[in-house]
Amino acid sequence: MSTHTILIVDDEPANRKTIIRQFEEYDYHFMEAGNGQEGLDALQECMPDLILLDIRMPVKDGFGFLEQYNDMQGRNRVPVCVMTGMGDSQTRLQSVSLGADDFIAKPFDPIELETRITSLLRISSFQRDMLMLNADLEKRVKLRTTKLQQALEELEESKRKNFRAYREMINRISGLSSLNQPSPTRMSNRVGVCAAAIAWLLGLPADTSENIALASQLHDIGMLALPERLRFSDPDSLNPIERKLYFRHALIGSQLFAESDIPLLQLAHNICASHHEHFDGTGFPNGLRSLDIPLEARVFAIACAIVTELQREEPRAAALQNLHVLLTQSAGRQFDPEIVALLLQSDETLENLIDQCV
Repeated sequence: MSTHTILIVDDEPANRKTIIRQFEEYDYHFMEAGNGQEGLDALQECMPDLILLDIRMPVKDGFGFLEQYNDMQGRNRVPVCVMTGMGDSQTRLQSVSLGADDFIAKPFDPIELETRITSLLRISSFQRDMLMLNADLEKRVKLRTTKLQQALEELEESKRKNFRAYREMINRISGLSSLNQPSPTRMSNRVGVCAAAIAWLLGLPADTSENIALASQLHDIGMLALPERLRFSDPDSLNPIERKLYFRHALIGSQLFAESDIPLLQLAHNICASHHEHFDGTGFPNGLRSLDIPLEARVFAIACAIVTELQREEPRAAALQNLHVLLTQSAGRQFDPEIVALLLQSDETLENLIDQCV
C-alpha cells in the first residue's frame, strides 16, 4: 500500500493517539495539530491526503478552520472528515456548508474509522490523479493552442505573400498584351486603380474592388494571339473581316480564365470577354447590352476611358471638363448611365477619382 499523509486536527492528544495506534500497521504518515490554527499552519509545510477535523477546539475551532481552508486551497483541496461527538443536525449542516466531506462520530468505532479513512483516502487519490490529468491536459491544450496560433499566423503570412505574388505576376503578365507600346505597364496599372476606385464608389466589398484592379490589367491578354499588324491597329481603320478577327482577342483572353471558381479569375474572364461591349448593345464581340454586360466590365470600360483621356496630360481644369463631356455624351450609349451619374454627382467626386488615377 502506498504512503498516505493524514493530518489530525484535535485538541485531545488521546484522540489523536487512538487514531494513530489503530493504523500502526498501515503505511500512513500522521501530522498532528492541537487546534484549527495549528492545522492551518501545518498545511503551509505539507499538504496531506486527508484531514481529520474536530469541531470544538480552543483558539480556532473546526468551523474557523474550514472557512480559511476553503479560501486557501480552492480546487486543490483534499477531503475533510469531521470528528465530533455532537449528533445534532445543525452541526452537520454547517460543516457540510463549509466544505466537510464526511463525518466520524466520537467515541470512535474501529471498523467505522478504518472504513471511512480508507474510503476517503481512495477518493483523495482519485482527486489527485484527476488534478494531475487535468494539469497535463491543460498543458497539452495550451501547447497545441500555441502551435495552432503559430500555424494560423504562418498561414496568414503565406496568404499575404501569395497575394503579393499574384499582384506582381499579374503586373508582369499584363505587359505582354501591349508590348512595344509606350509605358504599357503604367497605363495598365492606372486603369486597374481607377476601376478599383469606381468599384469602391459603387459600394463593392474591398476584396472585390482589389480583385477588379488586378483583373483589369489582364483585359487585353488575348491580343497576344493576334498578328502584330492587328495588335497595334485602330479597329475603326480595319475592314469588316479584320475587325472581326481583331475582336476575337476578347474571346481568346476570356477563355484563359473560363470555368474557374476563383473570384479573381472569374472577374478576369468577364472583363476580357466584355470590355468592348457597349451599354446600348452596339459593342463587340457579342453585342451585349445594358445589365447583360457584367458589372466589372462596365466599370472597366469607364475606367479605361478616363485613364486614356488623362493620358493627354492637359491642365487639370481642361481634363475635368473633357471628362464631363466624354462621360455625359457616352452615358446610356457606351457607358452605364447609373455609374456615370454617380461619378458626375459632384465635381469633388470626379476630382478625387482623377487624383487616384494620375
